[in-house]
Parts: sequence; C-alpha cells; structure tokens
Amino acid sequence: MVKNLAENDTTTVASLVSLDSPITIPDEVKARLKKNALMVIPDSGKKISLFPTPHDSVVRVSLELRSKGLSPLFFNEIGRITKEELNVSILYTTGLCFAEEKCIWDGFFEDKSKFENIDEITQKFKNIEGVNTVNIQIINL
Repeated sequence: MVKNLAENDTTTVASLVSLDSPITIPDEVKARLKKNALMVIPDSGKKISLFPTPHDSVVRVSLELRSKGLSPLFFNEIGRITKEELNVSILYTTGLCFAEEKCIWDGFFEDKSKFENIDEITQKFKNIEGVNTVNIQIINL
C-alpha cells in the first residue's frame, strides 16, 4: 500500500510501502520503466533495487575469486568478455571481498541468446586470472 508519493522534478520518484501487504509499483513509477524489471536485494536486506529491462529473462554470472581478485585487470577482462566478445548489455554488477578469504562478483545481463554456449562462456570467465569458480544462471519471469 502506498502511503506517500514524493516527486522531485523528474529525477526521483519515491514511495513508502508497507511490507505487511503485497508491494505495488505506483503508476508514476511504472511509466518510467520498461516491460519488466530485475529486482536485486543484497544480503543485508537494506535496499531493494529494480533495473528495467524489456526482456523476459536475464543472465546472472557469479564468479568466485581469490582474495584481492577484484583488481583493475579483473575488471578490464570482464569488460573485454562482456562488451567485445559477447556484446551484451549489463543491467547490474556487484562485487565484495570477504577479508583474506575470497571475493564474489555478480553480473546481470539482458540478452540470454548471447549465452547459448554456456560451456564456452564459462571457460572464458574461468580464464580470468584469480577466478576459481563460475556459475551462470538464467533467471526467468
């Protein structure tokens, strides 16, 4: 249930909702979105983000890296693979390192048709220095 809707020019639309009932997206917000949206909720649960997309599915690429793996070289390689080799649009990325143990990087991409050869693409990501594991998941409506 929407309690209040505040709009500052055309840059931000915000609404306060009750979590005790289903969350609805106000028409003012829907007007700014595309057909669907990827919803991302970090482990902390302190934020919910929506990333508009016209697609009915997105691809999540999760990489586990050695500690200190989120380096400039890593990000250059991610960009080379996603932009130059796969030519995919990035919806959202995040990365986090856990002390000296490991790092996790997640990327969400729009065009699942570019991910048809999962084994080949998995190998491309595994070839990045520092990457230990690769998990590619299709997220459908």
